[in-house]
Amino acid sequence: TDDALVSASAALLAGDEAAIMVASKRRSEIIEIRQSLDTLVVTQLARQAPTGSDLRYLVGVLEILSEIGLTAALAWDIARRGGSWLGQQLPASMSERCSTLFERLRAMWRALAEAYDGDDRPVDGLFAAVEADWQACEELRAGLLAELRAGSLPAPALVEMALVVRFVQRIGDHAVAAARLIDPAAT
Repeated sequence: TDDALVSASAALLAGDEAAIMVASKRRSEIIEIRQSLDTLVVTQLARQAPTGSDLRYLVGVLEILSEIGLTAALAWDIARRGGSWLGQQLPASMSERCSTLFERLRAMWRALAEAYDGDDRPVDGLFAAVEADWQACEELRAGLLAELRAGSLPAPALVEMALVVRFVQRIGDHAVAAARLIDPAAT
């Protein structure tokens, strides 16, 4: 998800055509990985009939994969909307707020990846940390919405940015949902 979010930010803010292609490629790669892991998990469910913690783990993997896949799709949608023109129409304050927001989202997803890398480190507190980061993102997002409501953008750019703001909200929601699944203290 990190590459997908970097690409979405670059495409949106700088109109980087190569970033759009990277976001598309990452989305496709994540879809392939998800399909492969979905098959593996379903095979494990069918062959071993796990119970208790093993079953919870496998179901959790499926849910986390879903959150990652949805995030990659949203990053692709943001990149696609960025194209070569939207970022150029944004006022500097809006562009800076978007950049900061993407950095915070990337940090949230990196924390999730590090917590779930399989080295059996305790992840207690992950949910609280990700949720706190998301609250900071929500403040940035609210500021971005306020700027959009001020009406300084042409109508087409305003519509596209309103969608981007909504997509950003969903990316954060997916990170919080994944953190809830990873952190055992988040129940």
